[in-house]
Amino acid sequence: CSRDIAVLHCNKSTALYNLGKWPEAVFSAQQSLRWDPEYVKAYYRAGHSFIMLSDTYQAIAMFHKGLILLNASADRTQVADFVAGIFISVNDEQVFPPTFPPAYDYIFSARFDALIWQAVIERLAQKGMWRSCLLLLSEKKELPTNLRVSQLSLKNLFETSEWYGHGEKMQEVADLAKWLISIGAKVETIGVYLLHAVIKLCIR
Repeated sequence: CSRDIAVLHCNKSTALYNLGKWPEAVFSAQQSLRWDPEYVKAYYRAGHSFIMLSDTYQAIAMFHKGLILLNASADRTQVADFVAGIFISVNDEQVFPPTFPPAYDYIFSARFDALIWQAVIERLAQKGMWRSCLLLLSEKKELPTNLRVSQLSLKNLFETSEWYGHGEKMQEVADLAKWLISIGAKVETIGVYLLHAVIKLCIR
């Protein structure tokens, strides 16, 4: 009975989120967790709602708690969603909140397999979360050696200018592109006219 009520509140949270009513979505997700503190989907919904409210502290806390509950889950898709959620939370942050270091340490101590990391990186790239990808680049020695990201497109990396205003140097963009290509991203995904894409990037 408790789980059924928790599911109803979580479904309500999803609907409110889709309507752009993020404070209400957070409230419904929290109601869901009051009925069933182990209902993982409610942590996921709360996390994304907190992101929309620019509450990075709470967003990471929610994703971290959900990830711990998943623990050694065989559902790689769910695990990847929560890991990606943590990195999405901090993509635009200059200063990481106190909830980030423990979540970050947990992620790398869990030794997730290559398929989970593939899904995480491809999700981040799809959403244009390149600063989060730079974080992963800095920890590439901790990632599985058989990691491949064959479904990742580099087009957005060369077309998105917003993240260059956060202090990243062009060398970091080059290093990121080089690393992603080395683990399977195809150069052709940058665009039909590669040189044009590079010139536009340099002009920015």
